[in-house]
Amino acid sequence: MSATETLRLSGAMNLRTLADPHAALVEAFAAGTDLTLDLSEVEEADLTFVQLIVSAQRTAEAQGLKLALAAPAPEPILQILERGGFIGPAPDARRDFWLAQEQ
Repeated sequence: MSATETLRLSGAMNLRTLADPHAALVEAFAAGTDLTLDLSEVEEADLTFVQLIVSAQRTAEAQGLKLALAAPAPEPILQILERGGFIGPAPDARRDFWLAQEQ
């Protein structure tokens, strides 16, 4: 059983600010740590942030680790997910992840 840590992200999550969150994800997965992401203080985000989290999901799954959200993604992220076609109105695993619902 691996340890679980919470990674709290805040402010703007975009191409210019993703170096630190990326490094934290890489470090946690290299250590075999399950992660819970707290996105409640993310004020804005762009598509690169969504891509980072989708990539982190795949990495965690490939390594037998868990990546979850502490709470549903905030509105700025949900808007990007909907506009980008990452989630739709019908329930599925991707929508469940972003809405922090058990799968």
